[in-house]
Amino acid sequence: MIKLENVSYTYMPGGPFEKTAVHNIDLTVPDGQFIGLIGHTGSGKSTLIQLMNGLLKPTEGRILIDGQELFSKDVKMRDIRFKVGLVMQYPEYQLFEETVEKEIAYGPSNMGLSEDEIKSRICYAADLVGIPDEMLKKSPFELSGGQKRRVAIAGIVAMQPTTLILDEPTAGLDPKGREEILFKIKDLQRRMNITVILVSHSMEDIAQMADRILVMNKGELSMNETPQQVFARGDELAKMGLDLPQITKICNDLIKAGYPIRKGIYTVSEAVEEIKRLKFV
Repeated sequence: MIKLENVSYTYMPGGPFEKTAVHNIDLTVPDGQFIGLIGHTGSGKSTLIQLMNGLLKPTEGRILIDGQELFSKDVKMRDIRFKVGLVMQYPEYQLFEETVEKEIAYGPSNMGLSEDEIKSRICYAADLVGIPDEMLKKSPFELSGGQKRRVAIAGIVAMQPTTLILDEPTAGLDPKGREEILFKIKDLQRRMNITVILVSHSMEDIAQMADRILVMNKGELSMNETPQQVFARGDELAKMGLDLPQITKICNDLIKAGYPIRKGIYTVSEAVEEIKRLKFV
């Protein structure tokens, strides 16, 4: 479990460019949930996930991972980062090993595992994210954008974290590549029973994947609700510079036109079932 208590973070405190990126966040992320994290550019999303991973130290407040307070004397940050895996935006630019196999093995090797255990984890992670055996001996730089994302995710999965944080994992991918990555992320969350925190600007992706949505606005946590509850607050989201899923907009237009459709629809399947109930003359 990840828990934030009154957490704030200020860049360059006391200087002329001082900026508070995250302010007074109270948040508990339960185990095993798929969390969507949204917010306009500069809302504090990236700062928040770096705080959760221990890459940044809170200016105020404290963060606990499985009851251990980050940055306390008895906590090894190295071990925390094995528990909370973070895949940064455009992770393919961070690949550096000669082969896909070595790239996936990098994290487990730093955990001090035996050679047999490392090999086992490479096979396990590669299978989970859909990397075939014949790709393991290839250079990661020969792969497509979507395949490189899979390799980067596999490198984190091989460390078997209890929480996986992904910052815009589908950014820049074509529709097919995006769909494949999202399917694999959801699949590994179910199979590994881990917590996933997905940062995305795509409301469709968040609507499709998330059990719960966190909405950041001007450094504060404005919403922490189910997708249905969040997308039912479309006017508030618009004021924050956020959009609604396209299917939600269509349903809202039908409501304005007088059709008795409930608010908060955010997936195509829901919309189909709701429209089926209507009796068109």
